[in-house]
Amino acid sequence: MASSTPLPYTAVAVVPLVWAGVESVRAIRAMSGGRAPTRGIVWSVVGLVMVCTLTVVVLLPYAVYGPAKGLQDCTNGANTAVAMAECKSHFNGGLPSFLGGVSRTGR
Repeated sequence: MASSTPLPYTAVAVVPLVWAGVESVRAIRAMSGGRAPTRGIVWSVVGLVMVCTLTVVVLLPYAVYGPAKGLQDCTNGANTAVAMAECKSHFNGGLPSFLGGVSRTGR
């Protein structure tokens, strides 16, 4: 549900992911101290890896927040298919067009 919200509000998805990560670590610690089956520990570790991956996916747009927010605003404001295609072509033009000149130095 949080993934469908606009960009600044997608960070809300991190809260349940952190909670799931903490609970996974607690479960792994509890199982490794006793005589728990190895299968349960393995599946808990798999769950923890999935939680970490989802957290990275949620936080990745914040690494390039300016361009990602610009693309979101462009596509939200596009009223026609031509305008939508222009936004997508600017985004799909590669990293230099996506970053919008951020990587240019000395000019």
